[in-house]
Amino acid sequence: MTAPLTLDAAGTHLYPGARGTVRDGLPPEAVGAPLPCMVVFTDGAFALGTLAWRGDGWELAAGAYATARGTAIPAKRWRIGFDGAAFRVGARLPGG
Repeated sequence: MTAPLTLDAAGTHLYPGARGTVRDGLPPEAVGAPLPCMVVFTDGAFALGTLAWRGDGWELAAGAYATARGTAIPAKRWRIGFDGAAFRVGARLPGG
């Protein structure tokens, strides 16, 4: 089993324009089957999910989680762009 890819978000939740970094860089095998990932937020909360190349861009499917203050955040799907180890969240995708 592949260890989850860790995305360190620069805030407590994701939204269009949110930024962060890939902890160990984006692996070359990322283009292919969806990779398990974990999004770690600045308050210590985290969401499990998958990162996948969908032919026209990257898609991050982040599972539901609760912030450190207890706010429930539902599962969501996002378009996400990379520049080296940095990422930026694009539009929210339907179905999540």
